[in-house]
Amino acid sequence: MQRIFAFASIMLATVALFYLAGCKDKGNDAGGGGDGKGGGEVKVGVFLELSGGVAEFGKATNRGIELAAEEINAKGGISGNTIKLITYDIKSDSGESTTAAKKLATDDKVNVAVGAVASSLSKAAAPTFQQNGIPMVTPSSTNPTVTEIGDRIFRVCFIDDFQGAACAEFAIKDMKSKTAVVVLEKGSAYSQGLGRFFKARFEKLGGKCIPDQEWPPGEKDFSTIVSNIAKSEAKVDLVYMPFYYEEVAAMAKELRKQGVDAQMLGGDGWESPTLVPLSDGKLEGCYFGNHYNPKTDNAKTKSFVEAYTKKFGHEPNSLAALGYDAIYAIKQAAEAKGGVSRDQITQGLAALKDFKGATGTFDLDAKRNPRKNIVMLKIVGKNFEQVREIKPGDVE
Repeated sequence: MQRIFAFASIMLATVALFYLAGCKDKGNDAGGGGDGKGGGEVKVGVFLELSGGVAEFGKATNRGIELAAEEINAKGGISGNTIKLITYDIKSDSGESTTAAKKLATDDKVNVAVGAVASSLSKAAAPTFQQNGIPMVTPSSTNPTVTEIGDRIFRVCFIDDFQGAACAEFAIKDMKSKTAVVVLEKGSAYSQGLGRFFKARFEKLGGKCIPDQEWPPGEKDFSTIVSNIAKSEAKVDLVYMPFYYEEVAAMAKELRKQGVDAQMLGGDGWESPTLVPLSDGKLEGCYFGNHYNPKTDNAKTKSFVEAYTKKFGHEPNSLAALGYDAIYAIKQAAEAKGGVSRDQITQGLAALKDFKGATGTFDLDAKRNPRKNIVMLKIVGKNFEQVREIKPGDVE
């Protein structure tokens, strides 16, 4: 009797397991549409800096994401599956980024995640997505270590080793610089990484760098740092400033106030419509590298700029363009693999080739980073004018 009862129990448990397996979403347990047949939802978890120190960047990125999702849904979604955006404000804080990632992974059970802007905040969230088997695409975190966290972590922006090297090439060959000082923000993965790569390439090309100058996060008074530069025995003809636009403007004003007439050069963190007004014109004729030029003749870029301007009433910056590209890259990846499960999106992104986006055409390499060009812009009045485009092959 005990044997019969045990056998019956085993059979019932087996049937139950088969039944439960059949009820699970095909492809993964992250939501509808996993079988690629359409009629379901693609849950896209968005975690961005919508408030706090880099809110301007986060809000622009979010607008690009919303525009892309709206366009894709209007044309039938991703293989017939509607994009559902689930968005969290991470308040420019690493703890908030980690919390948002856990909510998106365990409570919302998203198919894919998009975020953040700052590299340090993407690094805070990425381990959670990696451990839960969820692909994550960062639109604009350029520090190389972000995608090294795992094989589910991707990006659609160029990375700092290329950006730093390209800026150094431009400094030596176009700006004719010979002696530079690198000014860095302590504790910033973005600033430290970009500065390190610039310096290595600048010195390799024959330039000389005097000792770096560093300032702590939250610092508003740059007089001591600038004084150190002004008193340097070596005549500095270039100040490389790999940090964000508010501090760039403050640094520029202090440099000119203390009579330092060296040229200034920076990275994509400079891009902001408030950069010139904040600097009181002290950045006139200076340069920075960026992800795209909205005035280009590229058809995809032109259509994006037109749609964005019509919807939001102003021209998009590169953060908006990168957010837009992140969603379209997910679409191309999912459709290439025939479904919207976590695994299918991951596999599609890993094999992404010839993606034509608002920020250019690119492939993702074996480390899940795009090979794409950087645009060098000159500050002329209130405008940013393109002077050169540098390809990855130019610095390899």
